[in-house]
Amino acid sequence: MKNLLKISLIAVSLFFSASLYASEGSFVLKVKGINEKSVTFYIDEAQIVDVSIYGTENELLYEKRIKAKRGSSKTYDLSSFPDGSYTFKITTESKSTEYQLSIVNGKTIVSNPLITETIKPVLTKEDEMITLNLENASKGPVEVRIINEYNDELYKEVFEGELALTKKFNVSRVGLGELTFLIKSENQEFTKVVQMR
Repeated sequence: MKNLLKISLIAVSLFFSASLYASEGSFVLKVKGINEKSVTFYIDEAQIVDVSIYGTENELLYEKRIKAKRGSSKTYDLSSFPDGSYTFKITTESKSTEYQLSIVNGKTIVSNPLITETIKPVLTKEDEMITLNLENASKGPVEVRIINEYNDELYKEVFEGELALTKKFNVSRVGLGELTFLIKSENQEFTKVVQMR
């Protein structure tokens, strides 16, 4: 009976820890040890990640692109860094996360993450149809504009409060040339040129 109670308690604590870990997003940055100047970066899904470390004057100190595997981790040794404030930035296709690192008396302190979602529309052309897929649209208004190579506006619409957006455009009467898709959301803008040939 005692063993069953212990196993149940361990299972509940592991489940609770896993849910806390997952709630921080697809990656987490933690200090490796109490008296260490190193941090460990955990990632829970396979993706391409850009890792950057900036100094006090916003100068780039380190930059690397990683093809991360699901459930992987990477440790960064900061022992050569003097005491001060640093920014650890992790960027994926759809998200940018910044951690403020403070190194004081040989100890590293990590702030809570500042997460910025980025719009990343996917445009696919098949025959005479172009499909716009915007899965991570912001909750605010999203403006979609299409202009041709002569800068004539062919389409404009504002979508309010939609988290996922899929829109199909029939381009059979557009002719040859190119179309430029302009997608704006709050403080972000995305531009993509589609060749009609």
